[in-house]
Amino acid sequence: MRKLAALLLLSLFPSCLPYSMSLCLKRGEVKNPSLLEKEAKPFADKGFKEGYFCYGYAFLLKKKPKEAIPFLLKAYRKGYRKASLYLGKAYLELRNRKRAAYWYYRAIEDGFVNKEFFRVTDYISKKELDKLYALGRRYPVLYLYLGDYFFRNELYDAALYYYQLAIRYGFERAKLMAGLSLYKLGNKKEALNTLYSLYREGDKKGAEAIALLIEREADLLGGCTILTAKTPEDFVRKRAEVFKEKEELYTLSAKFYRLASNERSSLRVLKKAEFYSPDKKGKELLPLGLKASSLSYGELRELCRSGEEWAELLLAEKRGREFLKAAKEFYKVFGFKFK
Repeated sequence: MRKLAALLLLSLFPSCLPYSMSLCLKRGEVKNPSLLEKEAKPFADKGFKEGYFCYGYAFLLKKKPKEAIPFLLKAYRKGYRKASLYLGKAYLELRNRKRAAYWYYRAIEDGFVNKEFFRVTDYISKKELDKLYALGRRYPVLYLYLGDYFFRNELYDAALYYYQLAIRYGFERAKLMAGLSLYKLGNKKEALNTLYSLYREGDKKGAEAIALLIEREADLLGGCTILTAKTPEDFVRKRAEVFKEKEELYTLSAKFYRLASNERSSLRVLKKAEFYSPDKKGKELLPLGLKASSLSYGELRELCRSGEEWAELLLAEKRGREFLKAAKEFYKVFGFKFK
C-alpha cells in the first residue's frame, strides 16, 4: 500500500519530486549528475521504476555506462519503457553495437522512435523490416530513416523506395535523397529533374545537390584516353571531346552553386572549368621536374585513371614519339605551356 500511495503521489504531484529527478523524468537537461544520483537513490532503494531510471541515468551522465545498465534494466522491466533508449546509449558507449542496436530497436517498438538504431545496426532482418514498415504508418519518419539506412549501405533501389514513401508524408529531405538515389542508380536525367524541382520550390539545397552531382560527374569523366586510343589522331579527337564536356559541366555546376548562394564553391569549380578551356592560356600541366622515367607504367596508369592530366601526357611518352608529339600539340592548343 505504501508503494502504491507513493506512486500515486509521483504521478499526481510531479512538482513534489526533487528538482533533478523532475528534470530527469521530463527529459530536461540535468546539469548536476551527482545531485541526481543522490536524489534518485532513495527512490531506487524503494524499488520505484522512476528511481531506477534516474539513478541509472545519473551514472550514464557521469560516463559510467557499465554501472548504469543494471538500474536502467530494472526500470525497463518494471514498465518504464523509455529506459530502452538509454540502454541503447549505454551499450553504444561500451562499444557493444549489437546490444545497442537491440535496445534501440526495442525503443522503436515501444513508441520511442529514434534514428540511432539505423546508424548502429549492421543488419536489418526481414522480420524487423516488416515490423518497421508497419510501424511507419504510425510513425512515417521511419520511412525516412530506412531510406537513409539503405542509402548508406549503397542499396539505392531500396533507399529510393522508402524515400518515395517518406515523400508521401511530406518529408522534404526525402525529395533530395530520392534525387541522389536516382543519380546513384544511373538515372541522371530524372535525378536532375527531381533536384531541380526542389530548387524551383525554393529549396537551395536542391541547387547545391545538383551542383555537387554535376561536379562529381565532371570529375569522373574521361578516364584515361591514352590507354584506349588506337592512333595519335584518335587520342586527340577523344581528348578534345572530353575537355569540351568537362568545361561545360564545371561551368554548369558553378551556375547551380551560385543559385545556392555558395560563391566559394562556384569560384572553385570555375577554376576547374578554366583548366579545360582553350581560352585560358599559360597553364602548367606537368609538376615541376617530373619525368616519365620517375614513375612506373602501373603508377602512371592509376594516376591517369584518377584524373591526373599530366599522367596522361607521360603515358603518351611511353607509347612512343608520335603519341607524345600529338599529345603535346593538343595540350598547347588548350593553353598549356611546357618548359
